[in-house]
Amino acid sequence: MAVERTDAIIAGVNKAGTTSLFVSLSTHPDVAPSSIKETRYFLPPRYGRGLAPTSVWDRYFAHAGDRPVHLEATPSYFYCGGAVARAMRDRLVNPHVLLVLREPVSRAISFFTYQKVRLRFPTDYPIEAYLAAADRLDSDDFRDPDNERFMAVRGGCYADFLPGWLDTFGTERLHVLDFQRLVTDQAGTLQTAAAALGLDLGHFPTDAHSSENRTTGFRSRALQGLALRGNDKFERVLRRYPDTKRKLRAFYYQLNGRRTEEPIPEAVRAELAARYVEPNARLARQLDDAGIAKPAFLAATARGQTS
Repeated sequence: MAVERTDAIIAGVNKAGTTSLFVSLSTHPDVAPSSIKETRYFLPPRYGRGLAPTSVWDRYFAHAGDRPVHLEATPSYFYCGGAVARAMRDRLVNPHVLLVLREPVSRAISFFTYQKVRLRFPTDYPIEAYLAAADRLDSDDFRDPDNERFMAVRGGCYADFLPGWLDTFGTERLHVLDFQRLVTDQAGTLQTAAAALGLDLGHFPTDAHSSENRTTGFRSRALQGLALRGNDKFERVLRRYPDTKRKLRAFYYQLNGRRTEEPIPEAVRAELAARYVEPNARLARQLDDAGIAKPAFLAATARGQTS
């Protein structure tokens, strides 16, 4: 008897360990990962555009064979909510969606730092200027994909986006994971995600756990640009040979990497925390109402409270 196919999407959020989760789940023999991690196939509805033909999606899984779980991860999917979720529901086979939520202040800072690593801002660009620039953008501005780089703060207001996913998939097909637990108990988080997708936990290899895509600084901007272009160009090949990719990455970090320590003033951290009080309270209520366990960063946010 043929095993029912499941299309699994890691839909969010940015800078919350989605690459590590994708790589770890991909080690299961029943999982066929997409040929590149972020296909971005379902992003067009976020910007008011239509999807590409189904054949484009299918090509990302041309290697899948009879593996029943097809896995893709584009964490910026989350930030549209309803339109992207409905597109997935209508096009995918037995869809299941994984969301990893991270404490929003640390996520915002990590996201800002990552934009610098991707060479989208100068290395000396201060976060105060970044926040001021982001605050000048409205919802219409964020329909421009080029403004994705300013999603540090907006991207942590999870309550603005979660309802569209819950309305579309409910709690049977939408699975919320905690980034803090992913960091401290990767095995447990992997088991939770695997169980949601119907995977046999005993079939994971002993080295399934992976830590990927940590934000690391650079010494030479020119060499960093070359490395980024090379990684993007050859990702399809490198995804097929993860050990080779890890060795190349380790060599590059030794050659051009450096510790990234973004100097964030305490006043800015306090301001960011204040911005998230109300969205976090709404998120806690949404998760409580859905019967979904709250991430650790919401533990002190009880129903009806705002701090």
